[in-house]
Amino acid sequence: MPVDPLSLFVLPLMIALAALFAAAAAYDFIIFRRRKNRNKAVYRCDACRHIYTVLHRTPLARCPQCGKQNEPVRE
Repeated sequence: MPVDPLSLFVLPLMIALAALFAAAAAYDFIIFRRRKNRNKAVYRCDACRHIYTVLHRTPLARCPQCGKQNEPVRE
């Protein structure tokens, strides 16, 4: 059974390119998810103990349940 020299080159090349594309897509997906959550800060209300996030980092954020101003627990 003769093997075409072109197929010996094309098949490994296609496998390598598919693997690189999959790795790049996975990396981009992971970085995008981290970037999306980067601007959020986590707050815990001192009065009602409600845990919430705010899109923009601010020194104080109002609790959506009771309205008390709270400092971020984690930025």
